[in-house]
Amino acid sequence: MKMNLKGTIAAVALVFGMSAVSAEGLSFGGYFRTGAAFNLDSDASKAEAKYAEGNYYGGGDRLRLNIAYDSGSAGVTFRFQNAATGAYFSEDNVKWAMGYAKLFDGLVVAEAGILTDSYTGSDGWEGYDFSGSKGIGLVVLPVEGLAIQSTFLLDGTYADVGDLTLNAKYTADGFAVAGGYKFSGEAFGYVGISAVEDLSAAFEVKWVKDSTLDFVEDIGYSFTDSFSAGLLAYERLGGDDPVFEFNPHAMFGIDDTFAVSAESYITVPTAEGEDVSFTVTPALWISVPKATVSVFYTFKKAGDTTTNVAGAGVKVAL
Repeated sequence: MKMNLKGTIAAVALVFGMSAVSAEGLSFGGYFRTGAAFNLDSDASKAEAKYAEGNYYGGGDRLRLNIAYDSGSAGVTFRFQNAATGAYFSEDNVKWAMGYAKLFDGLVVAEAGILTDSYTGSDGWEGYDFSGSKGIGLVVLPVEGLAIQSTFLLDGTYADVGDLTLNAKYTADGFAVAGGYKFSGEAFGYVGISAVEDLSAAFEVKWVKDSTLDFVEDIGYSFTDSFSAGLLAYERLGGDDPVFEFNPHAMFGIDDTFAVSAESYITVPTAEGEDVSFTVTPALWISVPKATVSVFYTFKKAGDTTTNVAGAGVKVAL
């Protein structure tokens, strides 16, 4: 993302400047995550650079900090997020820094800055939207549950200069549908269903012109208050060699403090000469006030190669 440090500092200063007027609408949130994973095979000599207690239940960014201020008629929102160790001062860590104003009794919302989509993005696993670029936006909320948004993107990691986007989302009890189109050649769609008791389902699609077509399905069911299971699936089409990925998972809560989980990640390539690979990850989760501790083991097999990794981590709420 092409963004100078002065702009980042100005965005943060704006948050605190507005909060000085009234602290009532000021909010902070986020988390810090750290840990270590070790390759248990005989040729391993170093700890893993990254650790993951699985894909569905584990993983995530190292640091996330959210700062927001809302006066009721206007506000600002800012997110700083770091995905890897050692790069905490990269300007790419600023995911959004946006100001907004609610006009005509909230019927219209005007936005400007490094945009985030608060109204029309996907609520699925991937959370597709057109956030992360500098620009201006206008959101219209004509009736309850319906949002229509248009943005003009100026630059950024995901946008061409002068990109125009059109998005819409409708949410009702137990159902949501959303979609967006970027005129440079990108689109997304989303359907979410929660009308059936204990069942959740989300379906997402993303299209990039002359590149890929991705489908994501996330289906889960809570069998009891303590036990849930589901399947996350990806299909990447559009290229010469489509890829299919499956992530079955289950978690059992022993009590308010302890839980155990198990999941597998299976990759099925279609390219000639590539083998099916899979991982199996059992994990123990310990919940304490403001933090979650994890201990896990991962077995991975790709062709004739096997890998054994064990580790532990902690995620602290800010």
